[in-house]
Amino acid sequence: MKLRSPETFLSDNLKSKIHNPKLYSSVYIPAVILVLTLLISLVPSLLLAQSKSFRELNIGYPFGGSTSYFWVAHRSGSFEKHGIRVRPIFIRGGVQGVQALLARDVLIEMQGASAIVNAWAQGAKELRYVGAVGNKLDYILVGHSTIKTPADLKGKRIAVSQIGSSSDFVARYALRQVGLNPEKDVTIVAVGAAGERWAALNGGHVQGTIVQPPLTLLARKAGLPILVDLAKVDFDYTISGVVTTTSFIRAEPETVMNFMRGLADGMDFYRDENNKEKVLEYLGQYFRSKAIEELEETRRAYSQVTPGLPFITAKAIENVIANDKNLAGMGLKAEELLDLSFLQKLQQERKTKPR
Repeated sequence: MKLRSPETFLSDNLKSKIHNPKLYSSVYIPAVILVLTLLISLVPSLLLAQSKSFRELNIGYPFGGSTSYFWVAHRSGSFEKHGIRVRPIFIRGGVQGVQALLARDVLIEMQGASAIVNAWAQGAKELRYVGAVGNKLDYILVGHSTIKTPADLKGKRIAVSQIGSSSDFVARYALRQVGLNPEKDVTIVAVGAAGERWAALNGGHVQGTIVQPPLTLLARKAGLPILVDLAKVDFDYTISGVVTTTSFIRAEPETVMNFMRGLADGMDFYRDENNKEKVLEYLGQYFRSKAIEELEETRRAYSQVTPGLPFITAKAIENVIANDKNLAGMGLKAEELLDLSFLQKLQQERKTKPR
């Protein structure tokens, strides 16, 4: 549909009458006055809109339940309150996410720890975590219906998003928890995002994978074997951290701070029972689903996983280092990958300022 100016609109509607001089003054002039009055009335709001400038940011994110905090913060307008307008960019896996961040295709990214820690260890010292929406594992290792015990996975295929990604790290950790050697007993295959892994499992193309809420609920409802529930294991791991670069922190520290403020506000919005209907609406958009039970499962799970601010812990990074045979002997210090100054400032603001 082609938009037209007020003048064109008037001329289209009145051209059958303008040729009549008697109608000119009675129709055309009052109409012009009406349009001018409306335009004048809009001037204050137009000026206000122009004075309110936003910093637009490409934000990378993988698809999964843990990232739903970020999505709800985005849809609820929490970032706009702090002058940030985000453009969410879906990135399939952690390795691609690292590449996008270092190339500045995105300036901030929501990402699990494994790919970030590996890239940082291999020389990408620009990378910094400034926060996280969770530091506890939220996955289950689920098998195909033909799998009855963990031992049945020997010689079988286990789906992850990408080799070297967080899902790869978590899958290997889960396999070790049930007594399997991920390097010898199974074949790890890169299949894609959570929905693709779920489809591959149900189609019998793989015999095991790891999933987060709401797919955890679907697995239970389908009666699939849950070989280990990692949410019940005492193991710190950054499931969806806020990662950026030192150059962006130096260039725009207030932008990073405003992003953290918006994320924290969005997390509050997510957990507030008064916002339940809106949160379920936004989660429905995110998952492209109208299955209320599954959306409620997601909201319940993540409201419990992270009850406060978007903290990140050094222990969560240390666990990645200690459980990766390539990283364990490198003498890495987790605190060097963290910039906690924004969290510290956010914590102080929450103590002194009403929200």
